[in-house]
Amino acid sequence: GGGGGGGSAEAGESEAARGGSSPSSLTSGLRVPNRTQWTLMVFGKTGAGKSHLANLLVGSDAFASGDSLSSVTGTESVRKAFNKDESLMVLDTIGFGDTRLPPDTVVRSLRDTALEAPGGIDILLFILKKERVSTAEQETLAYVTQDLFGKDCLPNLYMVVTHAGRLAKDVEHREPWLKEQAAASVPFASMLESLGPNPVQRIAFVENSDPAEAEDEEDRVLSERRRQRALVDIRMLFEHHAGIPPFQHRIMEQAGELKAVRLEEMRRELRARIESEVRQELDHDRGELEAERLQLRSELGELKEKEEKMQSRFEEEWDKMRSEFENRAKELARGDIEPLAQEMVEAVEKKAKGRRCTVM
Repeated sequence: GGGGGGGSAEAGESEAARGGSSPSSLTSGLRVPNRTQWTLMVFGKTGAGKSHLANLLVGSDAFASGDSLSSVTGTESVRKAFNKDESLMVLDTIGFGDTRLPPDTVVRSLRDTALEAPGGIDILLFILKKERVSTAEQETLAYVTQDLFGKDCLPNLYMVVTHAGRLAKDVEHREPWLKEQAAASVPFASMLESLGPNPVQRIAFVENSDPAEAEDEEDRVLSERRRQRALVDIRMLFEHHAGIPPFQHRIMEQAGELKAVRLEEMRRELRARIESEVRQELDHDRGELEAERLQLRSELGELKEKEEKMQSRFEEEWDKMRSEFENRAKELARGDIEPLAQEMVEAVEKKAKGRRCTVM
């Protein structure tokens, strides 16, 4: 796991290199072990280091800092990017980072997360900055894992502690630190409970280090080493997770079904249009054949060829327009799924309001 056992992170780093999964080429990002593609969702309080970590995972500056909706394009409220070999898709959900955000922001994030991950989410990665934990962090984690998605997502939940300092390097200090924090902070203890009986195996500790900001070559090398150490630590979480199925909320399944329905509708419309055009051509040709019986044999051969061309043309046009149709289907499905997301968030808000009333 990410923090189990003794030794140092450097030892794990060299082991990863020997095993052929070395993260030394940071332009590739992190590679998924023994899986075609994983979907990973990062969430957490603004300022915890989500964008920095997401960029490290995909190996590029795909994610801008900040949780402003102005940082995403169009009508989407989820930022996404792939690593170089596309074995990992990272989603940064703007609306899940702050419990004070208006419900419509959460609705849009839930809607777009469902559309981007209809097959489910392999890893829910909660990002926590190493500082005094307040109820705000606990509420963010509880809102996503208890209120929004429910306890069924907990087997897929992991945590990354950013700005971890010496804990990123000294593995043996992690568990004592976690116990100290849990003893001193009820919110922190509650968060650890979400990670199961052995939370240290489900937490990675990283330093937010950027070689581009290094002052000299020595500083750059040190920064690069810290980034490699972070990738090794997170990859160990991935290996710990191997074999666990994706978490698929019902709204994700519905999003996939609705998008597929929209796509099939457009495919049928395209086929019907092309068939209609070809039938008109065939009818015209057949009319000429009746008037020119002497050319019947050769004309029938041409008709057969045209029918074959019709199928070929349909397949070519479908291949050419599939991407456009998929985007249109996604946009249409967005309208279908938003009321479902709205209903979920309203129910959660009502539940949360009831809980607050009980506490008061």
